[in-house]
Amino acid sequence: MLTHFNASTQLRSQNWLECFTCIQPFLPDIVIELSELPKDYQRYILDDDHQPVVCEDEIVWREFMSKPENVLVAQDSIGKYTVVTVFLGFNRFNVEQPVFFQTTVFGADEHSHRDAATWEQAEDNHRGNVKVTKMMADYQADLAAGKKRKSFKPIECKVLYDELHFVLESEKAAIEALPVNKRRWERRGNVIVFIVGERGKAPDN
Repeated sequence: MLTHFNASTQLRSQNWLECFTCIQPFLPDIVIELSELPKDYQRYILDDDHQPVVCEDEIVWREFMSKPENVLVAQDSIGKYTVVTVFLGFNRFNVEQPVFFQTTVFGADEHSHRDAATWEQAEDNHRGNVKVTKMMADYQADLAAGKKRKSFKPIECKVLYDELHFVLESEKAAIEALPVNKRRWERRGNVIVFIVGERGKAPDN
C-alpha cells in the first residue's frame, strides 16, 4: 500500500537500520551517524513523478531499493572525484523538514554531503557540487602541472557544498594570503574559502 508523504502521517517505530542495510551495497562509503537517528521511521519509495511515498510493504520496498536505477538521481566523475546523488529510501530527518536525497562527493579525505527534500532540489545540489568539484579538479591539475593560480600554497584542499576550502599551514599564512575578504574569497582561521554559489555574488567588501 502506498501513501503520499504527509507531515501528519503517524510515526511508527520500525528499525530504520533496515533501510541502510539495503542501500549499503550500492553506496558503501556513505556513513549515517547513529546519533542522527531519523524521527520518521517509515519506508519510502518514489512514484512516477519522483515524489517520495510511504511504502508499507517491506517486500515492495526492498525490491524497489535493490534497483540502482530507482535510487540513483545522478552521478558524475571529475578527475579523482565522483559526485553521486541518491534517493535514500527513508526520511533522514523529520516530518517537518524531510530529507530523502543526499549528494556526496567522493575522492577527498573527507566526504561532503548535501541533503534535499525533493528530486528537483537533489538535482540542483548535484549540479552545484559538480561545478565546485570541477573547479577543484582543475585547480589541482594546474598545481600538478606547475601552474600557479594563487599566491598561497595550501597543504590540503576540500570540496564542501558550494565552497572550495584551501587549508594553509597557519592562520598567519592565511592572513598574509588574504588580508581582507573579497567577493568570492573568505578567510576562516587558517582556511581560505572560495564561494562558488549564489553567496559569491555579493559585492566586494
